[in-house]
Amino acid sequence: MGVVENMRDVADLVKKFNDIELNRRILNLENEVLDLSREKRRAEERVEELERELKFKAEVIFNEPFYWLEGDRVPFCPTCWEGKKQAVHIVYEHTNNAGEWWTCKVCKATYNTKGVRGREAQYWTKL
Repeated sequence: MGVVENMRDVADLVKKFNDIELNRRILNLENEVLDLSREKRRAEERVEELERELKFKAEVIFNEPFYWLEGDRVPFCPTCWEGKKQAVHIVYEHTNNAGEWWTCKVCKATYNTKGVRGREAQYWTKL
């Protein structure tokens, strides 16, 4: 039996004695316990979220100019990842004589991968 159920049992017993002040205090206590239970659940959810972020951060690899996750064929935007720790996939736009172009739909950064292996690339520019 949980805390909330125990509180309700106590409240039911108090009602039998018809003590209004004691009943009011029990109800206030029950509300406080419910608030604490909600806060605990929010804290647990935040811990789970942070654990997922840490796991992802440990798995993401920088291979210039993009961030990659093993098994994922689409890279992540370096601007979003480095600036806000948001893992946002970039979108392949096209290839032309100037190189292969990718765009982030969130921050609007564009990336040209021409010459990346030799480090001569224009890594990114804002539109």
